[in-house]
Amino acid sequence: MVARKPVTGLLLTLCLYSIAAMARADAPLRALLLTSPGIYHDYQFQSRAIGEGIAARANVTFDISLAEHARWKTTDYAKGYDVVIYNICMANNTDRALIANMRRQTEELRVPAMVIHCTMHSFRNTNDWWPLHGLQSKSHEPLGRMKLTAAEEHPVLSGIPADWTVSEDELYINLQFRAQPLLTSVGEDDGIHVTAWIKQQGDTPVFGTTLGHSNATMEDPVFQQLLTNALLYITGNLTDDGTPNPALAPNPSRGEAIASFSAPPGVAYLDPEQVDCVMSEIRNTIGFCYVGCIVNPLLWGEEADACKGDCEARIPPTAELAAACRNDQGG
Repeated sequence: MVARKPVTGLLLTLCLYSIAAMARADAPLRALLLTSPGIYHDYQFQSRAIGEGIAARANVTFDISLAEHARWKTTDYAKGYDVVIYNICMANNTDRALIANMRRQTEELRVPAMVIHCTMHSFRNTNDWWPLHGLQSKSHEPLGRMKLTAAEEHPVLSGIPADWTVSEDELYINLQFRAQPLLTSVGEDDGIHVTAWIKQQGDTPVFGTTLGHSNATMEDPVFQQLLTNALLYITGNLTDDGTPNPALAPNPSRGEAIASFSAPPGVAYLDPEQVDCVMSEIRNTIGFCYVGCIVNPLLWGEEADACKGDCEARIPPTAELAAACRNDQGG
C-alpha cells in the first residue's frame, strides 16, 4: 500500500484560492441605485438604462430604491452593498438629517458611491451635500451638444474616445471643485467645467459625473462604459491599466440586471401626463416671480440669478406636487 503524501501548504493555498475565485466569478457585485420619481428626467428609463448598460459589461445586479426618504434618512441602507449609486433630483431639499445619513453611508460605513447628474444639484441650497462628492454647482447651460476632453489619463477612461461628444446634455457650471478631474468641457462662458471626476472621501472613493440629463446620454454606449469603468474602479475591480477583474465578466445566465424595486406606498415613477401636471404647477408658482426678475432694470447678472433662485425657493417639494398630480388624475 502506497502511503499518500500530505498536501503541501502551498498546494492547499492554491486550491482554496481557486475555489474562492470561482465563487467570486459566480457572485455578482451588488449595487443599490437611489432615484427619484422624475419631473425633469425620465428616471424610470434611466434606472433601467444604468442597470442593463452596466450589467451588459460587468457582473453586477441592481436593487432600485425610489424616493424612500425615510429609509435614506434613518437606516444603514448601503450596508451589504458593494456600491451605492445616486441618480436623484432633490434640488430644494434642505433636510440636514437626511443629508448627514446619506453621507454617513460612504464616510463611516465606507461603501463606495457614484453620483450622477442632478444629484449634484440636490440639496443645492445647503453646503452639506457637495463635500461628499467634491463638486458644487447650482445652475447649468441649455441642453445641447457637448464636447468632452480628458483631463488626464486614468483607468476609468479606458475605452473612452478622445473625441467623445454627447448629443444632448447639460453642462453644469462649476462653483467649487475639490477632487481629481477626469473629463471637462468648455462652457459658453469660455470656462473649463469638470464633467467627470474621482473623489477620495477618506479611504473610500466616490465617482461623479454631471452628465446624464437625457435618455440619449443614458443609452450612449460610451456613457455606459464610463459608468461601468467607474463602478469597477471604485470597488477595486479595475487595474491601473484599465483591465477589469476577469471574475466580473458579464454573466448572461445571471438573469435580470434589476433584482428588486422598492418605493413607499403610493409612490411611483411619474407618467407623461403627471409630469405635465407638475410642470404646470411649477410655472404657476414661479411664473410671475420670474418675469419680475427679468424685467427689473436694476437686476443684472448674479443679482438676476439670485432673484430667480428666490423664486424657485417658493416651489413646493416635488414629492408634494407629484402626489397632488396623481390624486388629481385618480392615480
